[in-house]
Amino acid sequence: MEVVASNSSHEVDARTWLNAHKAETGKSWPQLGALADVNGNTISTFASGKYGGDNASIATKVLAYRDRIAVQSELAADLPMVPAWYDTPTAQRITQMLKWAQSGKMVMVVGGPGIGKTKAAQRFAAGDPNVWLATMSPSTAGVATMLIEMGSAIGLGEIKGSPQQLSRQIRARIANRSGLIIIDEAQELTDKALNELRGLHDATGVGIALFGNEKVVGQLDSRKSALAQVTSRISLPMIQPGALAGDIDALLDAWGIEDVGQRSFLTRLGNLPGALREMTHTIEVALMAAFSADQALSITHLRDAARQRNVKVVGL
Repeated sequence: MEVVASNSSHEVDARTWLNAHKAETGKSWPQLGALADVNGNTISTFASGKYGGDNASIATKVLAYRDRIAVQSELAADLPMVPAWYDTPTAQRITQMLKWAQSGKMVMVVGGPGIGKTKAAQRFAAGDPNVWLATMSPSTAGVATMLIEMGSAIGLGEIKGSPQQLSRQIRARIANRSGLIIIDEAQELTDKALNELRGLHDATGVGIALFGNEKVVGQLDSRKSALAQVTSRISLPMIQPGALAGDIDALLDAWGIEDVGQRSFLTRLGNLPGALREMTHTIEVALMAAFSADQALSITHLRDAARQRNVKVVGL
């Protein structure tokens, strides 16, 4: 006997919206289920009106998902449209480094947080199917875990096996493709993992770009260390502790901030640790406050936002 779900207004609203949302977005039931914290099969059955379980509970989760989307849309509508990408002098330098590395070289890009290293790497990788970006973390520090992360980045999925077997699979995939592997957060890697990258480079001719913070320099600094063979293969290093003046100006222009006082304040912010990232967060918080009060962005909003973020700016 077919079970038909109850039709309280709460459930009808949820079911009607859910079906319309699926048609509009083209998302699958498993995707929608993950977003609403409901099993994919369950949410599909609920949407058809044939779920025999607790329909009210499912409806509550669906409507909570709907409300979350509405809030996010309102916030997005309030904030100005800022381009997903704006070119900066630092991004141009990094792009040139990556082009050089793609010719089969090893390079190193070391910079302070928030100067746009990762965004530049992501943009470069998105433009070429033979450029792969693998981001390291404490959990991928060793040889095997690093290779598993790289395997996923180059399209091999979840590869398995001994470190030697993992390495062979990766070498077979990247050989003769004039490719480039960008290793972000390279400071997380052990000495053996860094030497494994050098081995991949030597065996296949693939370009390697090591991205990270100043700890990478410390790891590679001495040619007498266990990393001497890696250090000797770095054909071109780029070390930049903070954002450039042109980077800061590009961000302010992208946000459409023309007021001299606001630009001066944010420029000081951009010269602190966090650089462009800290500027962006502060501008976003300040704009939300300004729009909520139906006011134009002011230096007061920016100062208050910096205080809320516990950022210490001289002359604040």
